[in-house]
Amino acid sequence: MNGRQAWMAVALLAGFIASRGVAQPHPSSAPALYLIGDSTVRNGSGRGADGLWGWGSVLGEHFDAAKIRIENHAIGGRSSRTFLTEGRWEAVLKEIKPGDFVMMQFGHNDGGGLTGNRGRGSLKGNGEETQTITNNAGNVETVHTYGWYLRRYVADAKTKGATPIVLSQIPRNLWKDGKVGRESNGYGRFAKEAAEQGGAAFLDLNEIVAARYEQFGEARVRREFFKTNDHTHTTLAGAKLNAACVVEGIRQLKDPVLAGALLPPRLRFDFSGGKVDPDWTTVSTAQLYSPSTGFGFESIARPDAGAGGVTGERPFLFSVDVPEGNYRVTATLGGNDHASTNTVKAELRRLMMENLNVGKGEAVTREFCVSVRTPKISGGDFVRLKPREKTNEMVNWDDRLTLEFSGTRPSLRTLEIALVTVPTVFLLGDSTVCDQPLEPWNSWGQMLPRFFKPEIAVANHAQSGESIKSSLGAWRFEKVFSLMKPGDWLFLQFGHNDMKDRATNALAAYRENLRKIVARAREQGGTPVLVTSMERKSGVERDTLEGYPDAVRAVAREEGVALIDLHAMSKVLYRALGADLDKAFQDGTHHNDYGSYELARCVVEGIRKNVPALAKSLAEDVPKFDPNQPDPPEKFHMPESPGMLGPKPDGN
Repeated sequence: MNGRQAWMAVALLAGFIASRGVAQPHPSSAPALYLIGDSTVRNGSGRGADGLWGWGSVLGEHFDAAKIRIENHAIGGRSSRTFLTEGRWEAVLKEIKPGDFVMMQFGHNDGGGLTGNRGRGSLKGNGEETQTITNNAGNVETVHTYGWYLRRYVADAKTKGATPIVLSQIPRNLWKDGKVGRESNGYGRFAKEAAEQGGAAFLDLNEIVAARYEQFGEARVRREFFKTNDHTHTTLAGAKLNAACVVEGIRQLKDPVLAGALLPPRLRFDFSGGKVDPDWTTVSTAQLYSPSTGFGFESIARPDAGAGGVTGERPFLFSVDVPEGNYRVTATLGGNDHASTNTVKAELRRLMMENLNVGKGEAVTREFCVSVRTPKISGGDFVRLKPREKTNEMVNWDDRLTLEFSGTRPSLRTLEIALVTVPTVFLLGDSTVCDQPLEPWNSWGQMLPRFFKPEIAVANHAQSGESIKSSLGAWRFEKVFSLMKPGDWLFLQFGHNDMKDRATNALAAYRENLRKIVARAREQGGTPVLVTSMERKSGVERDTLEGYPDAVRAVAREEGVALIDLHAMSKVLYRALGADLDKAFQDGTHHNDYGSYELARCVVEGIRKNVPALAKSLAEDVPKFDPNQPDPPEKFHMPESPGMLGPKPDGN
C-alpha cells in the first residue's frame, strides 16, 4: 500500500461511506521579449479599459518570469511606418541587449491613407518602391512599403544581437460561409516574405488564430471574444486566446531559449459535458483517478452527475498529476437545476475559498493558488519524512494536485490549472501551524491561503511535533531554501516543542537558530517574518511557553525582522471567547476549524499592520479583525472534509 492509499484508507475507516500552475522580480540576467505593434497587441494602457485587451498584455501568463521578461511597447493606432517615424522604435532599440527577442505584429493600420486625417498608412507590398509626401506634421517624408519597415526592424534588432520574430496580424472578426477572412494574400504574405528576406523567424498568427476561431464557431467568437460593433479589438477572453495562439507558434519555432521559458500548457477540465473545444478534457463522474490517465475523482469521495456539472450531497475530491510548483486554479462553480454553497480545499485540507453561494442556473468563477511539493531536494537529497507523512499525510507530498469540493450540494462546472510564477509564502512550524490531515484537528496555516488574492501561493512546510532543531535535522529548511526565490516570504512559528529541550543552552540555541534562518532567507532574497507561538488553553492568565515568545520578540527587534505577535493576540482572543473558549480547542494545545480560523485572522491582522508589502496581496473581502471581538462560534461554519475523527497530532 502506497502513502496516498494509506491516507485514503484512514479516511475510509474514519467513517466516510464511499470509496475513495504578482509576478516574481525578474533577474537582471534574464533575456527580454520586446513586443512592438498596434492595439491588438496592447490596447490603451494595457489594463483592459472599456473591456478591450491586446494579447501582449496577457502573454506573460505563459512564461516563467525567472527565465524571460515581457516588455510590451505596442501602442494603439500605429502602423509599421508610424511606430518608426514617431521615434518609438528608436527608444526600444536603446534598451535591447544581446540575447533578447523582438516580436513585431503590424498590419491593421497599414492599409490607411498616407496623409489626411490619420495619415499612418504604408505602401502596400514588400518591395523597394517609395513615395514622397508631405505628412500631417508638414514635413517631407519618404514612405516605404510595409515589408520594408518590417525588414528595417529585423535588421536593427539583429544588429543589437537580438532575435527578431515577425508575426502576421491577428484576423478580424469577419466571416464568410463559416470561415474567417485570412491575410494569406495580403499583409500576412507580405510579413512572411519580409521575414524570409531579412532572415528572421516567421509566426503565422493570422492563420493559427483564424483556425482556432473556426473551431469555436462564429456565434461564440462574436459573443465572447469581441465586443458588439468592433471586429478588430478583443475582449480579455479573446486576448487570452490569441496569446495562447502566439505560444503555440513559439513552440513550433523551437527556439531553445524562448520555448524553454514557456510554462507547461494549461490543463482544462470540463465537468458539464457542454464544451466541445479541443483544449478541454471532458470528465464524467465515472472517471476515477488512475496513473494511466493522470486525472480523475478519488474513489473515496466522488460526485454525482448534475445539470451543468457534477455535484453531490457529500464532499468530492478531484486529482491531477502535476510537477512540483505553484498552480493557479480557476474553478467555475454552480448548477443549472439547484443553488449551491461551495467551499474548496486543496491538498491536505488547505482552505482556498469558503461558503460561496451560487444561485440556481448561475455560474461563478473564482481563482486561487495552490502549492504542490515533493520530498525531493535539488542536489539529490530528500526531506526526512515522518511515518505519518508517508501514510495519511502523503497527499501533501505526492506529485499531484488534489482539490476537495464541499458545502451544500457543491457544484463544479470547469477547472483550469496553470503553473505560475508567483511569490510564495513559506510556513515552517509545528502542529499548530501545519496541515492537519483529518477532522476535527486544524491549524491557522491551513486556513491562511483563503485570505490571499490568487497572486500569492502559501506553501505550508510545518509539521506536527517539530522544533527548529528537528526541522533543521529533517532538512525541512533545506527544502524551503531550495525553492525560495527573491520576493518570497518565510513565516516561522516555533516554540511549543522547543521548550521541551532541557539543555542548559536550549533557549540560547533557539535564538541563534532563528538568527541563522533569518540571515539565510535574506541571502536568498526572501523576507523573513517571525511569529510568536499562540498560547495553550491553560495560558490565558499564566504563560505556559516560558521565555520562548520573548526570545522571538528579541530576535525580531535585534535583526529588524517583521513580527506577528500571535502569542499576545491569542491571549486577547481567548479572554474574549470566555465561556466559549472550549469551542476553539480540540485539546489543551491544538485547535479545531473554528479556533484555527480565528487564529488565522489574527495572523492576517498582523500582516496588515506589520508586513505592508505582503498586505497588498490580501483578498479584497478580508475585513479587519479585532481579537477582542471574535466571530461568534455559533455563526461559524466549515464543511467537514472526508473522514471524521483523526489521530491526535504529534506534540504537546
